[in-house]
Amino acid sequence: MSNHSGSYMLNDILKILEKESVFQFLGKEKTQNLIFDILRMSYQYDCNPGEILENIGEKIGICYYCQSAAEEFHNGICKTCHETDFS
Repeated sequence: MSNHSGSYMLNDILKILEKESVFQFLGKEKTQNLIFDILRMSYQYDCNPGEILENIGEKIGICYYCQSAAEEFHNGICKTCHETDFS
């Protein structure tokens, strides 16, 4: 069973960081590295990466499905995942 409240709390925190322009200050690479660290840590707490990255993953260039950096997206899923698993 997934830790939904923890996942949505992390999602809310990421949205606050975005609103406060923290990601713009860090730049794309550092932002993605920060998010990858958060995702790795979240596994220890049984959080769901899809919930964590909901409505924010695409903005920072991380696919919620494969948790990889990407440039092209379709509904939050990178082009590769979309073509491989959803077509």
